[in-house]
Amino acid sequence: MKPKKLTISAFGPYADRMDLDFTQLGGGGLYLITGDTGAGKTTIFDAITFALYGEASGEIRKGEMFRSKYAKPEVRTFVELTFTYRGKDYTVKRNPEYLRPKDRGQGMTTEKANAELIFPDERQPVTKSTEVTKAVTQLLGLDQRQFRQIAMIAQGDFQKLLLAGTADRSEIFRKMFHTEIYQELQNRLRDAAKARWKTYDEKKRSISQYLTGIVCPEDAVFQKELAKLKKEKFDGEVMRGMELLALCIEMDQERLSRLEEERSALGTQMEQQNRLLGKVKESRKRQEEKAQKEKELEELIPEEVEKRQKSEQADREASVCKELECCDTGRTESMWLCRRSESTEHNSAVINMLLKKFINSLKIFEKDILWCYNLQKQK
Repeated sequence: MKPKKLTISAFGPYADRMDLDFTQLGGGGLYLITGDTGAGKTTIFDAITFALYGEASGEIRKGEMFRSKYAKPEVRTFVELTFTYRGKDYTVKRNPEYLRPKDRGQGMTTEKANAELIFPDERQPVTKSTEVTKAVTQLLGLDQRQFRQIAMIAQGDFQKLLLAGTADRSEIFRKMFHTEIYQELQNRLRDAAKARWKTYDEKKRSISQYLTGIVCPEDAVFQKELAKLKKEKFDGEVMRGMELLALCIEMDQERLSRLEEERSALGTQMEQQNRLLGKVKESRKRQEEKAQKEKELEELIPEEVEKRQKSEQADREASVCKELECCDTGRTESMWLCRRSESTEHNSAVINMLLKKFINSLKIFEKDILWCYNLQKQK
């Protein structure tokens, strides 16, 4: 920010209006303001600071003290500053709160504090003291305290910048040289580093917890070393723990290979035993079938004997039938009986039926013989 023109009216020791044209001082970047004590050097700084922020350049002077006690009642108190910032001209006008004569009638009235900021483009001016102060702070990137320390250092205030803390000086210079983006980048990198470190620490604890649960063969040569690391929770020795874990895995794989070979051999033996067991079951089944057939055969022998006896009886009955051929009725029944006897398979039920019929035929035959005998006797 570079001041171009400053107008002071009834401000501080200046009773009337005074215009300061800084462009007449040339294009140099350094101005020297000299004068006797009380000549108004500090008032110029106060006026510039008041125009921008509504406060004086020092902490002792307050806004309500800016009304000049030498000014006539009708002279209005205000400060107007035109300054250049990044190649563009801005104008800010501000007045403090003070008493002035009424525009109408007699007596005094209070002139409220007010301000206005005019932009170099077509934007609408900013009004009201607080709004203008916010706009100027946003535009310059400096608040009133920082501006006093770097832009205009009043008598005795230069030492404050020298004695300011590291954080305050860093903030001042950061806004002066617009290095906020680098501060933001630094903050993000710091946050990212913290997040990465936190993730690393969590994974480290997790790995240590898993490593604590490692169980290796008792005959492992590194068993004592592993027990010591477990006791220390692998503090600073996570990589060594991973190496021991790899050795444990290698040993487990070798044991697993041996167990697979043993399992395969046992599987072969089981297959052989299963085949032998199948043969035993098959042999036992054949023996059971043989025993069953023998039992059935034993049960069939009495039936065959009975069938043979019935067959012999049928043969005898057949011979009797032949003797009865002389009688028609008897012959017919006898022949039927003979044929029936020859065709049957000696079923006991059929034979019984035939026997009944044969008995009936004998009775008829006896009647016929008796009739023939009586007839012969009559002749």
